[in-house]
Amino acid sequence: MKSRRAQYLALCGVVATCAMAASSIAMAGEVTLKSAWLRPAAVGMSEAQAYVDISSDADLVLVGASTPFAKKVELVLVSNKSDPPELKVVPAIEVPAGVTTRLAYRGSHLRLVEITKDFGNGTSVPLTLAFRSPEGRELTATIDAQVRGLLLPQQMPMPARKTLAPPEAK
Repeated sequence: MKSRRAQYLALCGVVATCAMAASSIAMAGEVTLKSAWLRPAAVGMSEAQAYVDISSDADLVLVGASTPFAKKVELVLVSNKSDPPELKVVPAIEVPAGVTTRLAYRGSHLRLVEITKDFGNGTSVPLTLAFRSPEGRELTATIDAQVRGLLLPQQMPMPARKTLAPPEAK
């Protein structure tokens, strides 16, 4: 008898878990993140920029982002109406339905502030983006941004620069 009850309870647990997973998939199904990338960065750098394409079936507002590779992530809106372009940290970025909102190189982007872990070419950096619907419903989506490109010596923290410096001539 106990064995049937245990099986029943286990089955109930599996069904409940599947139902919760299906509901989170449906919520996350409204937003799609693609083509996320960023340049290499080293611990101690003040910032790095991340880029991602966002599309949604419904109007949403990007209200925040996070990653374990930085102390915080800012939303940066770039206006190309002036030369040089104006960069402004904003609390939110509109994500209209049916259109790809591109956070791209030389455009609006995510700014990772106070890098806490090194990331070089080939590293995957998890980014979690937080959205709000017009009804006030909150939703998150996560993507692994691929690191690619060069880290220039002047971008490296001082201890790394010293190890890369050529030996002094005697």
